[in-house]
Amino acid sequence: MDDLAFLTEDFEANVDLTPLVDVVFMLLLFFILAATFSQPVMQVALPAAETAARVPEDPNRLVFVINDAGMPHLGQTPIALEDIPALLAGNDAEKVELRVDSAAPFNAFVGVMDQLRAAGRNDVLITTQPH
Repeated sequence: MDDLAFLTEDFEANVDLTPLVDVVFMLLLFFILAATFSQPVMQVALPAAETAARVPEDPNRLVFVINDAGMPHLGQTPIALEDIPALLAGNDAEKVELRVDSAAPFNAFVGVMDQLRAAGRNDVLITTQPH
């Protein structure tokens, strides 16, 4: 019996938390860096469409956004309609995406599309959400 008391007194369980802290730090670092590399795009309420299909994200795509007030933006930067052809002049190889808020006036959509077509861009991806 004295042998068992001797074993329990010397046995101490130590848990090293250093690897756990390292893993948590690496996960935190990963999510912070992943959030900084994502392209900031203005959030809009996209209209629903029956034929909507998922298209892979492309970081080289120019994203034009029309907010609910009908104001055009490039990403999150407000722009004037007249500036669109100049923005597209040096970006012939990049694809163009148009995100229009469902509450935006239709004439804002027509104005942006008119400027895109005037710049020779007929390959515009119009983003919707599935119905």
